[in-house]
Amino acid sequence: MQLGIRGVCSITAAAGLAFGSAVFSPVGALAESQPRVTKPVYATRSDVDPARTYTSPSIAVDPENPNTVVMGFVEARTRRCGLMRSSDAGQTWKKLDASPSTSTFPFCFVISGNVDMIPVAFGRNHTLYYGLSGYDDGDGGVNNGNVSVLVGRSHDLGDSWETTVVRSNRGKQPPDTETARPVSDLVVDTHSGKEDIVYVTWRAEYRTTTAPNLQPRIGLVSVSTDGGKTFGAPVNVGAPAWESAQTRAEALKTVTTLPGSPTTTAPAAGSRAAQPDQPVNFGSSNPSLTLDGKGNLYAAWVTHSSNITPAPLPAVWVSKSTDKGKTFTASAVTPFQRGLSTFGTQRIRWSPRGGADGVLHLVYEGSRHPEVASETDAFYQRSTDGGRTWSPPKAIDDDGDNALFAQNSPNLSIAPNGRVDVVWFDARNDPGIRSHDVYLASSTDNGVTWSPNVRITDRVDDRRIGIWANNFDVSPPPGVASTDKFLVIGWDDTRNFDQVTQGQDLYTADVQFQRLGGGMSKVAKGVLAAGAGIAVVGLVLFAAGALARRRA
Repeated sequence: MQLGIRGVCSITAAAGLAFGSAVFSPVGALAESQPRVTKPVYATRSDVDPARTYTSPSIAVDPENPNTVVMGFVEARTRRCGLMRSSDAGQTWKKLDASPSTSTFPFCFVISGNVDMIPVAFGRNHTLYYGLSGYDDGDGGVNNGNVSVLVGRSHDLGDSWETTVVRSNRGKQPPDTETARPVSDLVVDTHSGKEDIVYVTWRAEYRTTTAPNLQPRIGLVSVSTDGGKTFGAPVNVGAPAWESAQTRAEALKTVTTLPGSPTTTAPAAGSRAAQPDQPVNFGSSNPSLTLDGKGNLYAAWVTHSSNITPAPLPAVWVSKSTDKGKTFTASAVTPFQRGLSTFGTQRIRWSPRGGADGVLHLVYEGSRHPEVASETDAFYQRSTDGGRTWSPPKAIDDDGDNALFAQNSPNLSIAPNGRVDVVWFDARNDPGIRSHDVYLASSTDNGVTWSPNVRITDRVDDRRIGIWANNFDVSPPPGVASTDKFLVIGWDDTRNFDQVTQGQDLYTADVQFQRLGGGMSKVAKGVLAAGAGIAVVGLVLFAAGALARRRA
């Protein structure tokens, strides 16, 4: 399926009408074989602060009203989280005044080596949930201090919030100081209980622990069975994997030089480093969550370790819970290998299509050429048996097997009709300045085949500007949310700044598979009606003039 890119249309019956940044077609519904990308929308236009610095957003569509789209964001300079809302399927955006952050936990942005996500998801009756980190300046700083976990819920689409502290780390002292960064995903079960069951997950770091007894990163998940009002104690999603001596042995095989060898200093006796083969040296990072039709929870995560030098190579795993997050089992998706991102770029989503158990879809950042520095690809795998086995990995970026570009931070969304949409940052058009575009690939056969890649951005994103890698290294994926008719994609964009101003804005674009809303907006219809009226008058005058000339 080839996705065509169109910009503005002229006011003719054949070409359609562009009103503002949206594209409308007066000639029937769009053919599904020819979806189109709208002109990018400057979503943060109303923010005139010259220091504004937005990171890539998370996007969700209200399943009960697909025209309502929300976008969770982080503004890095102020360290604040917020929400933008669209009531016209992403054609225009409003930045809301209310925030899910509280006065006691006002800040949510955490820096340095972080895939900073701010997940948003809908529950029943248009209820909106928002997962975020929280701290203030008295919590000791985001790198070595305490950062807590919050979940906000809104019954009026973000105009007001009720926020629950899921995990309070305030007041903890070394070595128990705990930093929750990032809150990496949030999903809502709207079918299994009387109220929404809300799952939120994050990466816990213990930066005040010291060698040779460092605590690895831990992926934690907490569950609310009362619609986000209260949450239970967090559970370590990766623990079942490391309880296996065989798994630890496989990881340790990838270490070229073990502690205690002649080339290293022997660790202190009795320390964790002195005995690398034990579960406390292994952890998990940045879990991504999804639910299947039976309410089973899946968490995809990347491995992590401490006190082992050099560190074992990473692998991607999936943990499954059949008891609402109380216990998990774990299975490997990839072997321990070179080229995988250790930031935790894996994203998992489930679709009811494709078999009796549906299909688990997984994307992550890997490499076809791990021997080449910074060569990365967007990889895809799927499971049709509840995560027990997985298809071979497939790079869905189509710039060629021998291309050495960077394809970073893939993200994933499933439309209700089963269409799988994957977006990522892509450097194939880099003019030598370290830059990105956003690209899209879609599958309409449950991940068996994929469309040609489509460029979504209309100009490259200059990464010499902003905070992608300039002493912050904050690199969340593009946001994406899918419906049957369209999908909305959002990204951080540096076009309005330079290497002095160093800011970032938010831009979005729609990919339309059908005409939005089954028809045009009232404004567009009015403009078309006026245009049609003018055309009719013009034809009448033309005919009268022709008749007069003929008589003469």
